[in-house]
Amino acid sequence: MTRYIRALALSVALSSVAAAQDAPPLDSLVAHAVAVSPIVAAARARADAAAARVAPAGARPDPMLMAGVQNFPLSEPGFADFMTMKMIGVSQTIPFPGKLSRRVSIADEELGAARAAVVGAQRAVARNVRMLYYDLAFATRALDVVTRTQAVVVAMIPVTETRYASGGGSQSEILRLRVETARLAEEGATLVEERRASLAELNALLGRDADAPIDDAAIPFAIVRAAIADSARSLTFESAALGARVRSSPIPPMDSLLALAINNSAELQEHEAMIRAQRARAALARRERLPDVDVSLQYGQRNGFGDMVTAVVSIPIPLQKSRKQDADVSAADADLRALEAEHMASLNELRARLARLTGALERDRTQLALYGRSILPQARASLASANAGYQAGRVEFATLIDAQAILFNYETDYYRALTDFAKTLAELEEQTGRTLIQ
Repeated sequence: MTRYIRALALSVALSSVAAAQDAPPLDSLVAHAVAVSPIVAAARARADAAAARVAPAGARPDPMLMAGVQNFPLSEPGFADFMTMKMIGVSQTIPFPGKLSRRVSIADEELGAARAAVVGAQRAVARNVRMLYYDLAFATRALDVVTRTQAVVVAMIPVTETRYASGGGSQSEILRLRVETARLAEEGATLVEERRASLAELNALLGRDADAPIDDAAIPFAIVRAAIADSARSLTFESAALGARVRSSPIPPMDSLLALAINNSAELQEHEAMIRAQRARAALARRERLPDVDVSLQYGQRNGFGDMVTAVVSIPIPLQKSRKQDADVSAADADLRALEAEHMASLNELRARLARLTGALERDRTQLALYGRSILPQARASLASANAGYQAGRVEFATLIDAQAILFNYETDYYRALTDFAKTLAELEEQTGRTLIQ
């Protein structure tokens, strides 16, 4: 039991950090997932489609080729009449100045929105890979704790049975150990299934078989150090007040995070491009009130008479202006107002999301500091004291088992807090578009 306590004392300080230093490079998994992701491929295809629409948006309508017969008599069919002619011609619609340039602007901004969507898809895939990898790391570390704890409990069973046979214990102690063994087995089974599920989801993002192994998953060392510094004992709190944060946070201040997010957020960049595109649509809708011009040139050939040339300029008469063009302008303006309102809502949501993520990171740092400075050392000391008291006959067996169970729960909670810190950091880096922990 004493050796078990010493092993637990080193597990939090060394197990996660050492594993993290030896872990396979997470960045390579992220890069592979982005490269093979069908979601990213779909976003890129949409961007390619948007790019292909830019050039056609600025092109004039195709000219129309005309050929036919004019003034063909029905009473005496033929080409003897001086009014009858064979005709060939061409016509071209010329958009009112400014219309084509605005259509190009719309297509350009839609391309910008599509490219921002590609960046957003890449960041979402990277975030999902990191979060699933961290879940995998937690299940692995927590399973190690369960395995070590169960080994100690199982080793205590024959000792307790021997004591019971010699009259130094009770049958309830043996039953309690067996119940604890079964409870740990249930905990282990849950962790194994969680690990299997995380592995399957991660492999799905990587385009691999569900059970393809990823060995030695662990929280990267840089993140562990950002969460607990070199040692949890070196961390200090801002004050002695309840709920005080840990000093020397590695997380940038809120105003810096907000500036990064506003400048780099793929979602906001997509919104802004869509707003600019809609402004161009509104301007185009106003230009649609102005008429396009249709110009045609025709050549007529007459048998026995001189040939003729006809030139025509056509301009539409906007008789339905109030029902068509004006209504289109109103609709475009309303769509623009809606996009601008949605953009403001997204900004407000971004501010709230950053505050929530920052608060969660500081909460996790505080929890980890409390675990490292006091909760885990005291839980280990309590287990050592219970063990010594039990061997001396001063402490009941139930107290010893309870102390062991409490330490097990605290160790698992420590790994959970560290995993939550890493996952929240992945979300924050997705929002800011920057790696915040080097």
